Amino acid sequence: MPLPELQATLANLARIGTLIKDRGYRQIWRFEFESKAYYLKFYRRPARLLRIGRPSPALREFQRLQALQKARIPAPLAVAVMSGFRLRPEGAEEIVGDAVLLTAIEPAVALDQYFNQLELLAQNVPGRRMIVERVIQLVEKLASAKLGHSDLHLGNMLMQGENVFLIDAYAVRLGGLKASDLLQLAHSVGRYATRADLHRGWLRLAKGKSLPSNNRISRRQWRKFLERVTGENRYFGHFHSAGWRGVYFKHFKYPFRWSSISRLNVEQSDWQREWPALQARLDADALTVLKRSRSGDVLAGEVVLAGRPLEVILKRPRRRYWYRYLNEIGRGARARRAWHKAWNLIVRQIPTAWPLLMMEKTVMGYVTDTVIIFERVPGKTLDTVDLNALPSVERDSLFRRTGRILRRIETFGFGHFDAKASNWIAAPDDIRGATSILIDVDGVRYRSWVALGIQRLLKSMREHTQYSVADSMALCQGYAPWARLVREGDDAKDNHADSLPNEECEAEIDREDS
Repeated sequence: MPLPELQATLANLARIGTLIKDRGYRQIWRFEFESKAYYLKFYRRPARLLRIGRPSPALREFQRLQALQKARIPAPLAVAVMSGFRLRPEGAEEIVGDAVLLTAIEPAVALDQYFNQLELLAQNVPGRRMIVERVIQLVEKLASAKLGHSDLHLGNMLMQGENVFLIDAYAVRLGGLKASDLLQLAHSVGRYATRADLHRGWLRLAKGKSLPSNNRISRRQWRKFLERVTGENRYFGHFHSAGWRGVYFKHFKYPFRWSSISRLNVEQSDWQREWPALQARLDADALTVLKRSRSGDVLAGEVVLAGRPLEVILKRPRRRYWYRYLNEIGRGARARRAWHKAWNLIVRQIPTAWPLLMMEKTVMGYVTDTVIIFERVPGKTLDTVDLNALPSVERDSLFRRTGRILRRIETFGFGHFDAKASNWIAAPDDIRGATSILIDVDGVRYRSWVALGIQRLLKSMREHTQYSVADSMALCQGYAPWARLVREGDDAKDNHADSLPNEECEAEIDREDS
């Protein structure tokens, strides 16, 4: 590698290279030299006092990459480390820092993006068992080399053919793997891995110890995300307009198939254009009224976000009782609480209507009016859907999925006190079939000690003229797959399983819960 030519290339990195990632403390650049691709990780230098006693992060990553190479762990090849590297962005002042140069692994794809794209397409992962085995082998090599990794997740792993590479060596440390490293990996793969994958990997990597029922790293990651939902960051932004102020959704790193808006990148300029017109129609009562009561209005409208027209639902809560004016002090108005509840469910991968914007009008710090906007979920509510028009397999799956969602809500320490059929949408899906999506999160509360959600839904579904005992069975089995829904001694399934009343189903679930 000719050094003078490389120095000239690096001197013009900001002009000829591509900025891949910018996290403030570190930038990652990609460039080509002599028909080969390279990555340069640039670390800004902190203030002089903060540098005392702290090693260079670029040198640390360079040394860790060398340690990975000695242990024969698949990783990028470390080329050089440069102290006092000067980055000259166009139109900005020169930045001084340290940099590490490494070879690029191309073509390759990050495992988190690979799994997420296949999930959005509702496709199975080709060679799933092989990928799982490669990830386990990679972590086993880390453990054998007495190395640990404090940021072990799918985003730091690249797949090229049948090989999996570890690409971020800055988080590598000496001393071996810790339980927190494995829990971090378990949290990262939890959305895509099966239970068998998780148990197989944990038994091999944790030396036969049982998989914890609760992942403390997951709770920490959820808490970190929820701290951002009312701030200004990559995922959310502040918005002010004519006496209203609030927060809007910008971007979600790993979109969901059940929400089209989760795949978009929303800018503040979108709401600067849409909110004034929406507010004018709201004040003139020109929006379509879906529901109106003393508790508030539920309205339908349209907006254009990220260049795409979308149907939205606006909820404008009212204080029905006088004491609401007092007990909302300190805990937030209903719209703000609904905003937090919705993101509490979304971050735990529970399908619910996607929140877009939450606005509040205040007088001397007291909230006098609120509006929250959700994406409108296509489909009909469970109490109005034509069940007889659904294929039997899809119909059974719809109720099983609904019961499973209620079970997940309670598994995470919440309860739904208003899980009636009108609060669920049977959203159409041309590949997976009808999918249940929760559209009202007001009834979600912290820890429910009784199965109120499933009982409320079972009771409300009885009013549906097409609802059958088989639907009730599927709903109960989705909620409590471990429960016995057929009494002992009844061997004629066509005589008993098809005639099991809802009351017995509820009683059986209560006995299992107790």
